[in-house]
Amino acid sequence: MSRLRVVTWNAEGMFVEGTKTRRATPHKALSVLKRLNADIVVIPEFGVINKLEERVSVAIRALGYTVNLMPYDDSRAPGLGLAVLSRLPVETTHIHQLGKAGRKFFEVVCRDDDNRRLHIVGVHLDDRTESLRMEQVATVVEVINQHSIDRVVALGDFNAMHENAWFAKFARSRTAGLGTKLVRHPLIVSMAERVQEMAAGTTVEYLLAHTTLHDLDTGRKRTISAKQAGLEWMPAVRLAKIDWMFGSKHFSTVDYRVLNDVGSDHRPVIATLDYA
Repeated sequence: MSRLRVVTWNAEGMFVEGTKTRRATPHKALSVLKRLNADIVVIPEFGVINKLEERVSVAIRALGYTVNLMPYDDSRAPGLGLAVLSRLPVETTHIHQLGKAGRKFFEVVCRDDDNRRLHIVGVHLDDRTESLRMEQVATVVEVINQHSIDRVVALGDFNAMHENAWFAKFARSRTAGLGTKLVRHPLIVSMAERVQEMAAGTTVEYLLAHTTLHDLDTGRKRTISAKQAGLEWMPAVRLAKIDWMFGSKHFSTVDYRVLNDVGSDHRPVIATLDYA
């Protein structure tokens, strides 16, 4: 039995100065990365890729990581991208299209100490509508199913909740809908409308129903707060789970934790996995 420590953490641009969050700097991002001490780290919203400072890249490599970067190619967020950091030797990387158009997702193939191949699928689905996410997750499922007998971990920001989560039920409720209509702050209204879409639950249900992957977090630990760029005054209370880790049958969870607020609206999520 082998052991793997994996992280998913939407860093809200922390690794590149001036990208999004105003609550943290690249120095803070590096200190969090060092504390996580994981083998594989998937970082949606790593920052604007072509503005990454060399000193930050050098610092990440000094922690033992190969830095694999992928811009989303999303016109709404020019230059913003995702990173997959690996302490395992990287064999190949593949960039895949999400749906018919729009942003991309990342597949990084690594080799462990026993020369076994591990497929790491890093995902950041669109945050606007559930119908768009359903189109996108179908392409993720296609890629995962190409490796149905292999060791696969798919993780990242899916912008989607489980339909039975208490917050998802609340977000779909009449009370939440009426509350949204009373709010006048444009950012809060936008966030509330997107959250109501995320609460549908069909994206997560589709992935689990159409692959052999299983949810590595049986506790459905909440990962996000409303304290984000433009809403820094909001409380840092965790509201919902939209960051996920799914694994093939080879993986079992030894430990699964969500860290405290580190300056992003998403908490770092770290899992220790055993696999054969």
